[in-house]
Amino acid sequence: MKRLAVLFCLLGITSVFMIVSPDAAASGFALVEQGGKGLGNAYSGGSTDTEDASSIFYNPSAIAFLEDNEVTVSLSLIDISDKFKDAGSTLGSGTGIPLTGGDGGDGGTTGFIPTLYWAQGITERVKLGLGVNAPFGLATKYPETWKGRYHAIESDLMTVNISPTVAVEVIPDLFSLGASVNAQYLDAKLTNAIDFGSILYSAGAGTLPQSLDGIADMSGDDWGVGYSLGLLCEPAADTRIGLSYRSKVDHNIKGKIKFDVPATARTILDAAGMSSLFVDSDVEADLTTPEMISLGLYQGLGESFAVTADVTWTRWSRFKELRAQTATPVLLDPNTGGATNESVTEERWNDTFKYALGLSYFLNDAWTLRAGTCYDESPIDTEYRTPRIPGNDRIWLSLGASWEFLEDMRADLGYAHLFISDPKSDLQVNPADSRLVGKYEASVDIYSMQLALYF
Repeated sequence: MKRLAVLFCLLGITSVFMIVSPDAAASGFALVEQGGKGLGNAYSGGSTDTEDASSIFYNPSAIAFLEDNEVTVSLSLIDISDKFKDAGSTLGSGTGIPLTGGDGGDGGTTGFIPTLYWAQGITERVKLGLGVNAPFGLATKYPETWKGRYHAIESDLMTVNISPTVAVEVIPDLFSLGASVNAQYLDAKLTNAIDFGSILYSAGAGTLPQSLDGIADMSGDDWGVGYSLGLLCEPAADTRIGLSYRSKVDHNIKGKIKFDVPATARTILDAAGMSSLFVDSDVEADLTTPEMISLGLYQGLGESFAVTADVTWTRWSRFKELRAQTATPVLLDPNTGGATNESVTEERWNDTFKYALGLSYFLNDAWTLRAGTCYDESPIDTEYRTPRIPGNDRIWLSLGASWEFLEDMRADLGYAHLFISDPKSDLQVNPADSRLVGKYEASVDIYSMQLALYF
């Protein structure tokens, strides 16, 4: 009964964090922090882990080799720092007018990523599982008066993924197959400033550029469905090879766009016959989360050590643009000056690879110590690097430990620091838009804890 009480307590805590916790960005806007145990190895060999139910995310076939039924809950805290340093940002193409405002302070945020996994044997060779996690997310926030305000103020993208899973040990102690259905909820919020001073100056109203800012606030949500497939081979007692595929998920985000227009600007717009512009409207946008392929290796080295490794490919090239469409033409085309119902931001991201390597030391029956490193490529080029996601290539260094403090309970702790090459920015979406030039000083610290209950 005590174990059961602990289990329901953990489930309740995780559910609360699922509702109230913001997400933070990893490479691109993918989140690999999907369990506490793997952080110590920099999530190397996740597709070969046959000791933790979180393998539902990394390779659904791996739970077929779990010795016990298991429930795990984890919570990862991600502390991101993104400090922008201006290097000559200007207003519009060729104007030479410097952007006003500060450098933006630290646009990074601190967020939580909770997970919940359950794996249950149905027969000797068949296991069912359920995963609840957040595979994608980002959160950045800057002051409303910073230099890059016309590109971004607040960005918040959250996902919740529910994955019913089945795994079959096709050949006992040798080969398994697994599959998950991924029902994915996505909620997004994007805000930025609008330079009504420049808009009305161009219309001959006599206002000065950057003297009359408003705010655009777009938010929406959607459910999408995808799947995961995996296989695991254990050709020897201390050797495992895992291969997994996670499909894309198409989202058609529907919501509202709201405008905070200064009273002076609204009066001038109405007088100029532009009363239909910058009024609240329904909006929708398409976003596809990318597919991933991961190949992992686990190799035991005697009784005390094991090496884990993996390489993961992510098809970020699907993210070519962010196109939002309003129900009526309430937007201003920055190039023609006319009304439009479309806002298009080019992204042109690239496919990426992540390479990870880890070492585990089995100190005794109760304690396992871990270390790992990872090279994680960024999909973003300098000319398309927005302050919403100012990512760049990163190197992980991580440490972790597992402690089986009871016969049927285990605690996992992990820490990682991510060294990020200073992301450079030379961003100008359209010739009429402001040009954001500079670099970000970025770093990430990750802290993770997990509890596992066997039954």
